[in-house]
Amino acid sequence: MPEIQDAKELVIRAGLELVSSGLIARTWGNVSCRIDEGSFAITPSGRAYETLTPEDIVVCRVADASYEGEIKPSSEKGVHALVYRMRPEAGFVIHTHQNAASAVSVTGIGRMPTSGREILGTSLPVASYGLPGTKKLRDGVGKALEKCLGKALIMAHHGALCFGGTYAEAFDTAQKLEAACYDYIFSTYSRKSGNSSYAEKEFYKFCASFESGMPVREGEPKLLYCSRRSGNGFVLEAEREIFCGFEEKDLPKEALIHRAIYQKRRDIRFIRQDTAGGLFELSSAGLPLRAWLDDFAQIAGRNMACAENAEPEKVVAALGNRMGVLVPGCGALCCAGNESDADAVELVAEKNAFAQMCAEVFGAGKTTIGHFDCALMRLVYKLSYSKKAESRQ
Repeated sequence: MPEIQDAKELVIRAGLELVSSGLIARTWGNVSCRIDEGSFAITPSGRAYETLTPEDIVVCRVADASYEGEIKPSSEKGVHALVYRMRPEAGFVIHTHQNAASAVSVTGIGRMPTSGREILGTSLPVASYGLPGTKKLRDGVGKALEKCLGKALIMAHHGALCFGGTYAEAFDTAQKLEAACYDYIFSTYSRKSGNSSYAEKEFYKFCASFESGMPVREGEPKLLYCSRRSGNGFVLEAEREIFCGFEEKDLPKEALIHRAIYQKRRDIRFIRQDTAGGLFELSSAGLPLRAWLDDFAQIAGRNMACAENAEPEKVVAALGNRMGVLVPGCGALCCAGNESDADAVELVAEKNAFAQMCAEVFGAGKTTIGHFDCALMRLVYKLSYSKKAESRQ
């Protein structure tokens, strides 16, 4: 087993590799390394992986996840401690919010077949949902671990938990899990659609029409552009940057939408148009984006409504107090008070859209995250993580 300093260095290295590999983004997910039978080193809460030093990594006890010092460890420290107690052979644990595993997590299945991948076992259990950092979440993970034949499990509406005897084995598990989840999603899609091959655009179009019950209209997204608040107006990032004053007349129609949002919502400083990840197909079908994943609930809220049309007053009405809105035939307008949150809203919207598409194809119905849980996670995010991200800019 590694010395304390070596374990901390491995945790930092793993955090950077998780970001670069696309298995996590921002501060979502967490990493730990067993030091000895009684302790492990884990990432701190709400810190960017790129900024971590050994002094930021927290040592926790396996017995009860307790720790000493002023730096707060990840809120999922209890889940990591549980793995180390139940799996003595585990030396490294990764909790990810990876795309395909997160999508499978909302489909309502109890176990997922793994196509004979040895490190995953013959099938993967899906742990029941619980709010992040809660006893309910830990209890669900504990029950799933009892049924787990391999080195990974899926956490409903949340992500995945992967472990191994070593750093390398834990990462190998996470990569194999993602491949297995994509295989499972696309084999189900192929069976239901009759398409023997996968093309992203056709997948999203099929899923959106499956949900709406009507064909999705053809065409390319209409450009509404991105913008940022500036002085007594905003800068529209079109083919060239255009400053638009709040009192200015004869603005392009696209700019009128941005102006209406900025004037209605003083807390918004950035607006990003996003047509990726199925958002365009959802907007073309007139469908809302609902909270299937808890990182979406934390950052964007319980949903993104779809406006009746692209008129400014309709877009603002559909936006309400949310952090994004779908505009028919245009994709999503993702809004935030700082650049870091604007990036985050885009990322979770795309990931949540993929999960929503999969949920519909798998017949998960309307089993999204409840309104109370969404509101609570959004409040915690605004009071804690968003302020930390803003202070770093």
